[in-house]
Amino acid sequence: MNLLNIITSCQLLPLATLTSKEQVEPLCKALIKAGLPLIEITLRDERTINILDEFKKYPQIAFGVGTIRTTHQIDKAIEADAKFLITPGFSKKLSHYASSKNILLIPGVQTPSEIIAANEEGHNVLKFFPAELGGGVNKLKSYLSVFSDIKFIPTGGISEENAPNYLKLDNVIAVGASALIPSKLIETESWNEIEDLLTQSKANYLQS
Repeated sequence: MNLLNIITSCQLLPLATLTSKEQVEPLCKALIKAGLPLIEITLRDERTINILDEFKKYPQIAFGVGTIRTTHQIDKAIEADAKFLITPGFSKKLSHYASSKNILLIPGVQTPSEIIAANEEGHNVLKFFPAELGGGVNKLKSYLSVFSDIKFIPTGGISEENAPNYLKLDNVIAVGASALIPSKLIETESWNEIEDLLTQSKANYLQS
């Protein structure tokens, strides 16, 4: 199963920011036990870039790196065997660099112009960010007829309450949510609670 199939199959893309290597093992075990072997590690803390290599120990996790803004970060992600990259916005420079390194990059977009620019560079799976602040479900509905060949992963403000509405859209393959792995639970090393939350979220977020 290729990476996009994995994302589409899971439908939920948990986001987390880790600050120490000791957090990687228990988090990966929680993901595996919850049956959600997919994670985006966001580079929102300067310490995170230095712990990515720990994910090499868990090849069964489809591990990606988000909040990518520089080619150096792309290099570090590739060194850590990341399977995909996500940027908060569209950058032709980062798109070309990731392509030259043969790694999947999912750029962030908001507007029709950004969607067209990203699509012209070969991207047909895009991050819609910030989802709720950017118009939410209604905006993605409006994009469906104009950009029928584009699929989205809305991220930003995704919750148990609104996730099902996004996932009903034909142009949404998954939702990204930091609420799936709350930072407070990481800080308090509440790994069992994270596992329980992930397991329960699969039922609540994916309700039909």
